[in-house]
Amino acid sequence: MEDLVIKNGLVVTPQGIVRGSLAVRNEKILLVGDDDSMPKANLEVDAEENYVLPGLVDPHVHFGRATEEDFTTYLRTESTSAAASGVTTFMGFVRFGEILERRLSVYRKGKGVGNQNSFIDFKFHAYLFTEEHIEEIPQLIEEGITSAKFMLNYTEESARRVGYRAVDMGFVYKAMETLAGYGPPALAQVHCEQPDIITLLSDRLQAQGRNDFLAWAESRPAVCETIHAFSLGLISMETGCPVYIVHVSNKETVDVIRYLRQRGVKIYAETCPHYLTLTKSTPMGLLARMSPPLRSESDIEYLWQAVADGTFDTIGSDHVPLMRQQKEEDGVWKGIPGVGGIGAVLPLIMTEGVNKGRITIERMVKLTSENPAKIWGIYPKKGALSPGSDADVVIVDPDREWVLSADNLKSRSDYSIYEGRTVKGKAIKTFVRGKLVAEDGTLVIETPIGEYVMPLR
Repeated sequence: MEDLVIKNGLVVTPQGIVRGSLAVRNEKILLVGDDDSMPKANLEVDAEENYVLPGLVDPHVHFGRATEEDFTTYLRTESTSAAASGVTTFMGFVRFGEILERRLSVYRKGKGVGNQNSFIDFKFHAYLFTEEHIEEIPQLIEEGITSAKFMLNYTEESARRVGYRAVDMGFVYKAMETLAGYGPPALAQVHCEQPDIITLLSDRLQAQGRNDFLAWAESRPAVCETIHAFSLGLISMETGCPVYIVHVSNKETVDVIRYLRQRGVKIYAETCPHYLTLTKSTPMGLLARMSPPLRSESDIEYLWQAVADGTFDTIGSDHVPLMRQQKEEDGVWKGIPGVGGIGAVLPLIMTEGVNKGRITIERMVKLTSENPAKIWGIYPKKGALSPGSDADVVIVDPDREWVLSADNLKSRSDYSIYEGRTVKGKAIKTFVRGKLVAEDGTLVIETPIGEYVMPLR
């Protein structure tokens, strides 16, 4: 008697779609096949001819802010939002503690907090700001933290205001030399926005009395992102360290990534649901303030083409669950940009991608499950419905229409930039390592079961 059988579904495997079932034993997928080949199980679930997908692997999430209490709370609330919408593994940044001091002890503490408070599996990225952080890389690798992020969007003054330190290209080069010595899945993640141009334009716009939302986009034009993407690609080519460009927002950066790949650069590209669905003219205004900013309708169409043709490797949420009051009080020029959205990834990509014929369901699985798992060295433990893989499974009804709201996305954030948007495609049941954790958008377990995921050796 096996633990679980999910039957009568369209099972999306790495080899293609199987009309049938999968069986689970001891948290792992035992077999995938037709319904008649399945063994008996303690729990049998009828997928009702809906899609059966590997749980989503979100590679870009921010876990709370500057205190351990925040980190703990956000892990609970945001893993709830994730589970309710089909995400079974998320990877994010640990912000509590002194960000400019040595961080190894913080990451170790974060693992323990996560194991006690997350309802889904999780993994960490590191921030690198100081020489001491570079010195910690060997120990980080041992802890399973194989990716380091460089925040290139700050001048020294703007970094100091948020408790960071500006990093220059020499620092990035040195860190990438170190990471290159470990081989995959070690890589550099880069927030690409040229800060000197941003400062020039921001000062100019503020001197003109501009405090409207469009001023934010005007202060951070596409060239700021594209300059750094090109520079980091060249450093990657020189050092041999793979580079991962987070939250690509515009068509010029897409073109640069294509060019660099033609030159043999190991460069990965991520975009986000908001850049695929919203423009800088969104009526949400300040609530949609993010970095890089929203772009134009022509950028959206260009990005979708890049999603379809394989230029983009992943779609990450860049989930930052801020509160409405904070966003409104910060205004255009103050505070930390960012928006929530982990719960909206699946329905938005189903709606705007699969159901509109822009991409296939198999392509969506590669972008949201398979590719991030491969890039971070946790495939096929994660990101696949194959024998031996973790039984992270989401049943998706592609025809279910519903309306996105802060309430049904289950995040701690009390607003959604997608409020009132009708979508088509919904996670019906979410399983983490074979255990049902969410059903019809509601968490159905009380005790967190998430585990830290180490890269496969």
